[in-house]
Amino acid sequence: MALPSIVQSALTQASQYNSEIQTTGSLLFAKKRTIMGLFADVTIEEQHSDELNITEHPVEIGSPISDHAYMNPPEVTIKLGWSESAGRLNGLLGNSFIAGTPSLIGVYEALQALQRKAIRLVIMTGKRLYTDMLIKSLKVTTDLESENALLVTMTLKKVIITNTLETNLMIEQQKEPEKTAPLHDAGTVQPELKKDESFLNKIRDVWVA
Repeated sequence: MALPSIVQSALTQASQYNSEIQTTGSLLFAKKRTIMGLFADVTIEEQHSDELNITEHPVEIGSPISDHAYMNPPEVTIKLGWSESAGRLNGLLGNSFIAGTPSLIGVYEALQALQRKAIRLVIMTGKRLYTDMLIKSLKVTTDLESENALLVTMTLKKVIITNTLETNLMIEQQKEPEKTAPLHDAGTVQPELKKDESFLNKIRDVWVA
């Protein structure tokens, strides 16, 4: 099933946006709240979360002890609102993937596609710039007053990107190859009977001798 044009445009633009980001200077001086170049009609609230994870280990007596601490990836929760004029607004403010006159359903589907495809986003809030952010949760509220609007609460979390390398280690380079070497077929092996070395058996052997 083909994706709607607005959804496909959102995925394409997000991919290009990530590949073209080399520095953050232009975003820092932009002074605009954007999600990959997407502008909301109104930003209701922004909640920034930074947590230091302090390890705890129980001991026999006294309080738990801590041996180290590390920062958890930052999260931000944003409450946004779009009206039917969202497409025209984004066309005026920048080259957004919803530029034009899409429906609110189209905007919602585009955000869902960015979440479902786990696209890493660049987020510019009023206080902070975020990179490599994934949409962790996406909530939409519709009531009597917001029937003709799109009110979205999204939580985004930063992902840490790492690279892995593979290497081949020769058997002669291994300290204990009999334990660390890969398994191989040794054919049929007969079980080996071990001699009874118990204390009573040794006494019996002495008396017999």
